[in-house]
Amino acid sequence: MEFILVLMIFPAIIIFLSMIATLITKKFFILPIITFITFLVLTYTIFNDTFLIWVIIYTALSLIVSVSTLFIMNKENKNKGK
Repeated sequence: MEFILVLMIFPAIIIFLSMIATLITKKFFILPIITFITFLVLTYTIFNDTFLIWVIIYTALSLIVSVSTLFIMNKENKNKGK
């Protein structure tokens, strides 16, 4: 069960929330910070220390998705202005 949680469910949630948070706040750094703090707390409360690698991967994934979403939003806004 943890295998599916780590490799499928958490990344899907992070991708979805990163897009939504970036669309709402128009800032790319909000959800990566929240992701890092949340999963860091989960590492030391629920999971073991080896989950720290996944914390870094999830934070990077959240940052990549947030920056990509912001880039696409800015590109669409420029195209609408033309």
